[in-house]
Amino acid sequence: MKLMDEAIYDFDFTMPRVIATGRLVILENITAIVMISENALTVSSCGPGKGRKQRFTTVTGGNFIIKEIGEGRLVIEGKIRGVEFLQPEGEDTD
Repeated sequence: MKLMDEAIYDFDFTMPRVIATGRLVILENITAIVMISENALTVSSCGPGKGRKQRFTTVTGGNFIIKEIGEGRLVIEGKIRGVEFLQPEGEDTD
């Protein structure tokens, strides 16, 4: 990846950004919590609007505790089993 491409990616606030370890997940550039269950948490990134694609990120695991919630950022602690990125069918991938 070229330096300019990397810089553009770093400052793209429409794409979900995830930092994950075995017990902690930091989700950035999120717009809403879509679903919370015992084994999963799903958030949306970006949102409806002209030219803006809706994307979803699901964290699976258990014993989740929301440690921090703020504008565009969510920190979850617990047993992390996986992270999955989703977007509606028919939308092109970037």
